[in-house]
Amino acid sequence: MESTYDYEDLRRIAVKIAGEAAGLLRDHACDSKYTRKVEGETIVADKISEDYILDALRGENMRVRGVSEERGSFGDNGIFVVIDPLDGSTNYTHCISWASVSIAFALNNTMDSIVAGAVAPVFHGNPLSFSKGRGCYYGGVKLTRPATPANIVFAYVEDPLKASTFLYALKHLELEVKIRGLGSAALEICYVAAGKAVLFADLRSRLRNIDVAAAVGFLRECGGEAYDSKSTILNSSFNNVEVVGDVIASLDKNIALKLLKLMDKVGKSPPSL
Repeated sequence: MESTYDYEDLRRIAVKIAGEAAGLLRDHACDSKYTRKVEGETIVADKISEDYILDALRGENMRVRGVSEERGSFGDNGIFVVIDPLDGSTNYTHCISWASVSIAFALNNTMDSIVAGAVAPVFHGNPLSFSKGRGCYYGGVKLTRPATPANIVFAYVEDPLKASTFLYALKHLELEVKIRGLGSAALEICYVAAGKAVLFADLRSRLRNIDVAAAVGFLRECGGEAYDSKSTILNSSFNNVEVVGDVIASLDKNIALKLLKLMDKVGKSPPSL
């Protein structure tokens, strides 16, 4: 456990480094040298961004250990850091301007110990950041909880049965919403936390801990919560990159839990819409 860092200092470091990495990616957007695949779904930009972040952390004279997309688990002392160097690689590869860089700091290797972090858009907008007990920020502006979030739901679902179940449950929440899926879970969870949407739901069972760590920390500091498909508060170890499964997140915990309850009730025999 690392106790020598002030949480606000960690937030500022996360904003600075995530923003610089996002700027580097933006400068090389639509460049085939950066979008070339090197292994699996990894592209050159992923590796360059991650290398930059780790070098920048060392430049801050920080001792870090943690987990990152390309390296997996690394280091054995210092404060814990969780790095997603490029969330939205598919968008970035196809020159679609919606992607982000995420950095989260934690006291140990669990999601519930996250104390600060930032999610920086690669193309448009200011970094979204937080520190535990000090609030959430959009750029340099401290956010207040909106009276009424925007009527947008960010949703990702591929299985037809899950899709029918989700739409049925959403209909019975009696919310007049518009459904979007833009391609960066971290950004979208943060936008939910900022009141730009009412709900985030990824029902593909493949989101990873690094994809959502900083965004979930931001959401919780803003007063919201993220759950898994069993209505359990989302948690994960950071021993390595691992799948956390379905993620449902909202500023309004009652909305998220009611949706999950409705989906569970419908089960495997969804009625027609």
